[in-house]
Formats: sequence, C-alpha cells, structure tokens
Amino acid sequence: MEDGDSKDLEKTFSERSETLRSFYHSDTLEMTDAEMASLTPILNSLKDNFFRYDEIEKIAEGGEKKISLAHDHRLDRRIAMARAVRNSAPQDLEQFLREARLTANLAHPNIMPVYNMGLDTKGEPFFSMELVPGDSLKSIIRKLRDGDEHYRKTYTVEHLLNIFTKVCDAIAYAHSRNVLHLDIKPDNIRVGEFGEVLVCDWGLARVVNAVDENSGGAATELDGDILNDMTLSGTLKGTPGFMAPEQTQAYGAKTAQTDIYSLGALLYMLLTFKLPVDGQSANEVIQNTRAGNVISPRRRRPDRRVPKGLVAVIMKALALAPNDRYESVLELRREIRLFLNGHPTSAEHAGWFTKTSLLLQRHSRFAFILIFFLMVLAVVIGGNLVAISREKAEAIAARKNAEANFILFQKEQQVSQALGEGLGEAVSYTVRSRDFVNAPSMIQLLETGLKENIDTVKRQNLYEQKGILHFVLAEFNAANESFEAAGTSRRIGQLRELSLKYSEIKPVDKKRLTDQQLANLFNESKTANQMTLFYLYYHHMRRRPSNAKPEDYVALAGAVLDKLNYSKYAQNTPLRFTASKEGNSLDLSNAPYTVYSINIIGVYRRNILAPLKLASLNISNAKLENLNELRGIRLDELNIAGVPISNRSKSYFPNYIDRFKLKRIVLDVNAFPNDTLQALREKMEVVDAKIEAARLKKEQKEKSQKVKKAE
Repeated sequence: MEDGDSKDLEKTFSERSETLRSFYHSDTLEMTDAEMASLTPILNSLKDNFFRYDEIEKIAEGGEKKISLAHDHRLDRRIAMARAVRNSAPQDLEQFLREARLTANLAHPNIMPVYNMGLDTKGEPFFSMELVPGDSLKSIIRKLRDGDEHYRKTYTVEHLLNIFTKVCDAIAYAHSRNVLHLDIKPDNIRVGEFGEVLVCDWGLARVVNAVDENSGGAATELDGDILNDMTLSGTLKGTPGFMAPEQTQAYGAKTAQTDIYSLGALLYMLLTFKLPVDGQSANEVIQNTRAGNVISPRRRRPDRRVPKGLVAVIMKALALAPNDRYESVLELRREIRLFLNGHPTSAEHAGWFTKTSLLLQRHSRFAFILIFFLMVLAVVIGGNLVAISREKAEAIAARKNAEANFILFQKEQQVSQALGEGLGEAVSYTVRSRDFVNAPSMIQLLETGLKENIDTVKRQNLYEQKGILHFVLAEFNAANESFEAAGTSRRIGQLRELSLKYSEIKPVDKKRLTDQQLANLFNESKTANQMTLFYLYYHHMRRRPSNAKPEDYVALAGAVLDKLNYSKYAQNTPLRFTASKEGNSLDLSNAPYTVYSINIIGVYRRNILAPLKLASLNISNAKLENLNELRGIRLDELNIAGVPISNRSKSYFPNYIDRFKLKRIVLDVNAFPNDTLQALREKMEVVDAKIEAARLKKEQKEKSQKVKKAE
C-alpha cells in the first residue's frame, strides 16, 4: 500500500468516526467528576499528595543501612527500601546517599538496580531498590556446608561457578566505569529463584582515576569528588578474609587487583566453604592476610577434591603482590569459562598429559570408541604376530634347506585356508545366533553376508532373519523388502502381514510406534513368535521418551500382560487405571495374571507395570503365585487380600515386602501370624481387607448420592 492510499484511508476513517459520534450524540453525555476520575486511575494516583511508599516489614539490617519490604503505590509493586542506620550526623546521611547515587549509575544486569531516592515525610533520606526473592550467597554456602540435600542437588560446582562468572561480569563492568567495590563477599551477593545474580552494597566503593571536566573526559565518567567518602581515607574498611593485603593497610593503594583478590577469596569460599586464611580472631585473620598465609584449597578441604585447574586460578588471584594477580577481572572470568568448557586454565601451566586428559574428557564418546578399536586392533595384531613368530621359529629350527622351505610354504597355505574356513564358520554361527538385542549390528553382518557368493537357500535364510531384525526394530518398510526377497517362508508366518499393515500406519521407519499402536499390534498377533514380539517391545521401550505420560501406556501394558500370560483379559476388560495428583493407581483385582515381567536372560528384565509410575496397586484375589513378579516397582500402597502367599513368617515376609517401600498394605489380617503383623506395623500402616472393602463401598455410595443430587 502506498503512503497516499494510507492517508486517504485514515481521513475516511476519521470522517466516519465523527459521523458515528454525532449519530449517538456522545458529546451531550455528561459524566460526574468521580466517573471521569475512574477512567484515569493511574494518572490520578500521580496527583495524590501522599507518601509514595508504604513500608511493610523489616528484611535485614547491617552496620550501614537497614532494608525493609515496601509497596510502591504509584507503580503498584513490591520493592526493597533502604534507610541509614547511622543518621545522627549529616555526614552519615551523605555517605548513605552517595552509595545510592553511585549504585544507580552502575546499570548492569548483575548489579542491584536503584529505582529512586529522596526524603520521606519526616525528612529522612531513603532509596528504593529491586526486591529479589531468593537467598544471599552466604546463606547458600551455609546450607551447602550443613549438608542440605536440596541445596546440594541445586547448587552443583558447575552452578556455583556460573554464579561466580556473573559476579565477575558485574565487577568487570564497574571497573570499566572506574569504580572499585572493595567489599566483595557472599553477604553482598543475592541469588534469585530464576537465575538472577545481583551484587549489592556499594557503600565502600570508590571511584578511581576520575577524569577532570577540563580534560575533555566523557560525560559518562563518575565524579569521584562527590561519590567518594573522604572520611574513609586512612581508615581500614572491609571484611577480614576477603580484604586484599593492601586493603588491610590504612593508606594502601586500592586498584582493580584489590577486587580481584576478593573475587579469589569468594571463589575459595564457594569451593571449600572456608576462608582462604585462618585465624581465631579478626586481627589474626588480618595478620595472616598481610603475610600472605593462604592455605591451599586441597589442603584446607581434601574431601572436596577441588580441581587442580581451579586451585591454580585461586592461588593466582590470592597472590600477595598485586602485580602477581590477574591483570583484569575479565581475564579471571576467562579462566573459569575455560575450566567449565573442559580446557586447562592458563594459571596451572598444564603439561601434555593434563591437556590430553581434558581433551579426552571433552570428547569422551569418541575417545572410548577409538581406545576400544585400538585395543581390539592391538590384540588381533599381537595374536597374529605371536602366531607368525611361532611358525617361523618352528620352520627355521626344523628345516635348513630349500626343500624344507617349500614344505613350510605349503603348510602355511593350508593354515591360511583353514583360518578362512574357520572365519566363515564364525560368521555363519553369529548369523544363526538370533541376537535380537543387538539388532542393528546383526543387520550389518547380514548385509555383509548377502554380498558374498552364497547358495539360494542360505540367501533366503539371511533375508528372512534380516526381515525379522527389521521387524523388532519397528522398521516395517525395510522388513517388507527383506521378506519379499526371502520369498515364501513358513518361518516368517504372520510377521509379513503385520509388517505390511503397520508400514502403512507408520510409513517412516525412523519414527516410532505410539504405545497404542504397539498395543494393537500385540492384540492382532495370533501366530507370531512371542519372543519376537517381546524383542519388539524391548526396542520400543528403549526409544520411548522418559517424559511420556503413564496413561498413554495403559493399553500397551494390558496387551503385553495378555501375551505373557496367554490371556485376553485386558482385551475384554481394559485395565482400571486412575491418574491423580495423589498418585497413579491400578486395580488388577481378580486378574488372571501370574507373570508381570519380561525376562531376556542375561540382558533385560523389566516389570511391565513400571512405566505406569504407580503409587497404589490392587491385586486382591488375583492369581499371582509369587510376589517376586512385582520386582522393579515401588509403591505407596499394595492390596494383596486373597493372594495365596506361602511364607508368612516374621523372619521372611516383613523384610520381603519392605522392598516395595510401602506406606500402607491391605491384607487378610486373620491369615497372618500376630508377630508378622506386628513387624509389618513397625514399617507401614496395616489395614484389614474387610475394613478396606467397607470403606470403599461407603465412598462409592457417597459418590453415587452426589451424582443423583447433581442430576
């Protein structure tokens, strides 16, 4: 559309809008002041002459300021409000406001943002900040040190190092603005619930190398004359253990390397949960800091097994002399990224062995395949060399002339021929082994065999087995091609019909059948070999997504149970499965099943019910002969009323049933000895089957009544 057309349309729309407005006489409608105000609530809130913030509760208090949870009425959100702890002298308030202004000028995703500052109705200064739900890094380290299982799973070493790199990002940005933090420690770092990492508390920060206005400096440079607290000059400020040696001196020079030392101490604390220097008091810690008595992380916490590469990074960052530390925070951050990506850090001066080891770790799968191949190759070559050496030694010792050499040549020819025949037999044996577990590898072997010059019968057998292998992999198109090449065969049986049908249902071999489709295939198979179907199930479950829904699997579970138990129970009566927030449940009461697991000897054993992720299972009055068939599932509740159990003694049954980690078991109380019941009650809740039946009957009656009332 041209610009002229757009303007014409706009003009036409305006004229029609005016016509429509005049039609309804909208200008003649009168509204009260209250009605008008209700149309602009946000604008009116800005005109209200009341204090913008409403403080709710105190969150924390330190030596310099106290933080409260507050509500911002104008923006209608929760914020954090800071007030000065020491407010008796104007100098104290000025220092408090310096921190607010300095922090507000450091706009970075990992630096706590300051929203506003001002005076309240009493004339007291404040500034507002972002409210970050979560923990301080100090709290996280304390939980990790105390062994909190949730925190250990959440804050792995890799996670902690990623937090550290975000802190480095914040400090590197501050340094680019000529600002030193000078108080980097876990207390001053907030970690949010969604990955936020914010560096807080810039009260000790200093602006260094500020550009004079007359020197043509950039307008974005911060004014150190206003933002620096001159009363701190010549005083010792910081946190013992995180202060650099020069920071412990009253007039020590503060540089970027001062913050780098603190970052090294922070990294030390993240990996060992301890300070890098020891001491019974703050003064002793400061003295050890000045002397450079940093304890190696591995010696400090040998149980933590701090990686060598990180130890080297920490010790360089904590060097006594500033010139021996990293030149910039970005260089320190680059070292951590190298470690996280599996590369050696420059600080460790890694040798060829370390570099090779890390290279193999970065490409572990390829390295494993290569090493395995080299080992097999070495064994083959070594064996051949030994055999050849032995043959040559015998030949040299036995024959000294040309006739003997000729005889030796004939012997070697015979041996080679025998080896060739032996290899052929080995391949033939491998093909006959019916190895369906390693179906992809077996298909490759069969394709190699089909390239050889073999007789018609053997070729037919190879195509038959290749088709079956493709079938168990659910590659129905490939199976059809092999069955077609094999010709008429009784061995293939119904597999050809199923393969033809399901190649239309699933035209792409690389895709997988759904659980329902495989259940249908099981139900349709009448004469197909059972083990072939079980191998099909085996490969299907190997490829099944781990996050698949249990309810989608119900039909397949019933079909496989039917096939295992030579039954049609699930075909006639779908399994009674219920999914709920409290946990999934399955009712197999009165079911004819005695086998619940597929067992491929030496390779695979799987309980058919495991993918249902059950919390409750009812097998009351079922024909189950051995509870061992339920291995492979964990339950909260199990109903075994009416199930014949041979050994009910105290020494056996309670310990056996405990393997399911039950919280509740329903059984025929009168059918068990008292000492067995007592041992069970020590482990779980024991409910009499009669009481449970009455409870369920009552619940069903109440549900029916509710339905009738609703109707």
